[in-house]
Parts: sequence; structure tokens; C-alpha cells
Amino acid sequence: MTREQYIRMTSRVRRVTDALPGGAKWLRVPTYLCAALYIGTLVFLMLTRDARLLRALLVPVACFLTVTVLRPAINRERPYDRFKAPPVGRYRRGKGKSMPSRHTASAAAIAFAVIYIFPTAPVAAGMLALCAVIAALRVLSGQHFATDVLAALLLSGVMSAVGYLL
Repeated sequence: MTREQYIRMTSRVRRVTDALPGGAKWLRVPTYLCAALYIGTLVFLMLTRDARLLRALLVPVACFLTVTVLRPAINRERPYDRFKAPPVGRYRRGKGKSMPSRHTASAAAIAFAVIYIFPTAPVAAGMLALCAVIAALRVLSGQHFATDVLAALLLSGVMSAVGYLL
């Protein structure tokens, strides 16, 4: 991606969010929805005393912790710092730690946890679509490079497969 492509992409998203009441805060809605669905799933598992609760907790936590350790080790510059142009929404210059995307990794880990508990086509389609929206918004808002979200998806996918299939 070039600086011009980055600016063009974030400008389009900024125009849309600026037209909304509350602006770029709307970009957080998919993340909050994902978290709410995960909490609801965990509450369901607790209320039904389902033994899968432990895995549904540990696999996403392991994904989150792995990404949290990898990010400072890789310390990849964020697009807005590389291109010296602001992203859409709040940000902190010089933050680094772009690879892998923690939002995307968490969304994927949550999606796979909910699919593990409710293995139906509509649940899988809905959770994967929500995860894809979150990943796309991380790139379109200028917070991450596409490779950051792809690495996060791959990492969470592998860790979830191992965690739920063993």
C-alpha cells in the first residue's frame, strides 16, 4: 500500500463516519457486539453447567495472550505512523505494535469459541461475518495493514483448531 492509497482509503471511511451522529465511534459497534455475544455464550455455559466452558474460556485467552506477547516483539509500525497521516477515529502516534492485530485475533478467537459451542451453519456464518467486518474495519480505518489482520486470523485459527479439536 502506498501513502496515497492509504489516504484515499481512510478519507472514504472518514467521510462516511463524519456523516454519522457520533462519528467514528460507530466503528466500535462490531467489536462490542462480538464481546456481548461471547459474554452471552459464557453465561449460557455457566448456567447450563456445560463442561465446554473451560475450553471456551482458555482458547480465546491463550490467543489474546499470545498476540499480546508477539506485538511488542515484532513491533511493526502502524500504517498511520508509516504514512504520517491520521487514521479514522482515535489513535496515538508512535504506538507501534501493529502485527498481529489484537482486535482481529480476539474477534476470530471469539468467533471460533461461539461456533464450537453452537456448531450450526447460521451461527458459523454470522460469527465469521462479524469477524470479517472487524478485520476489514481495522484495515479500512487505517489502524492496521492487511497483513496484520491476516496474521491475526491465521494465528487464532490455528490456536482455535488445536484448542477445540484436541
